[in-house]
Amino acid sequence: MKLAITDAVKPELIYKDHRIIVSSVRRCWRAMIYAPGSNTALRDSPASLEECRREAIVVEAKWIVDARCTASA
Repeated sequence: MKLAITDAVKPELIYKDHRIIVSSVRRCWRAMIYAPGSNTALRDSPASLEECRREAIVVEAKWIVDARCTASA
């Protein structure tokens, strides 16, 4: 039996030690942000309810990570 590795399993992007996993939801995008060492996504992980480009949701996720890093410094 072969196990399929989905896009949701592998990290798509590492940004400032945070994992950002981007997945499509119909024509929209969702980015799940995981703090370093955490298995639970941040509650403020972005999602788009309207059709947008994948890059737009990644930029928003990076902005959230930047804000968290600035607040904790």
